[in-house]
Amino acid sequence: MQEDLQYLLELSAVDKKVYELKLTKKDLPVRIQTLKDDIEREKTNAEKTNSAIAETKAKITENQDMAVVEQTALTESNHRLEAISTNREYDAVHLEIATHKRNIDNAQANVIHFQQILENLLKEKEAADVAYKTVLDANGPELNKLTEELNGIEDKMASETAKADAPRNKINKKVLAVYDRVVKRRGNPNVIAAINRTQKACLVCNRTQTPQRVIEISKKNALLTCESCGSILVWKEDMV
Repeated sequence: MQEDLQYLLELSAVDKKVYELKLTKKDLPVRIQTLKDDIEREKTNAEKTNSAIAETKAKITENQDMAVVEQTALTESNHRLEAISTNREYDAVHLEIATHKRNIDNAQANVIHFQQILENLLKEKEAADVAYKTVLDANGPELNKLTEELNGIEDKMASETAKADAPRNKINKKVLAVYDRVVKRRGNPNVIAAINRTQKACLVCNRTQTPQRVIEISKKNALLTCESCGSILVWKEDMV
């Protein structure tokens, strides 16, 4: 029985490692996506700012061009005014001149307005670029590391799983059946609790074992389980 318990501890250690890898495999995609989301959020903010800057610059150019067109039309209207011979034409051209001047004023006002907006956007762009670079520098290495870990986790799981064959093949079938049954019921391999003269409580459920039970466990000649949680109790000498 002592050998069975020793091999059982070896098997449990392997199974725990495999279980941890399974949890990691489940957790890694969530952590990776969180890092990606942080990067993408800052990237989107930077792209939105760049898009707004481009649109604002286009509006500035549009209004500047409009001012030039209206100024040309105003000059032509002033020239026509010199050759007018009737009051009706005179009034019509003056109306054109007033319209061109108003359009020029509006276009110039718009240019000033959008230049102010552009100035603010350039400041926002600077902040957005800094934020994007900061999160990229912070998350990039971790993202690469976790992605590489996820890509190689199947091989690690296969390698660790293979290590279970040696101790499993050496354990008495009845003992192994008890172990497998407890693991299946619990859903994880944390089913073995070490007991000694100092540590008399089951480390899984914290139930203190009776003095007689501790003596029985110390003999290492029977497979004993915790009456509270069903964990397998093994003897481990006190640390000196």
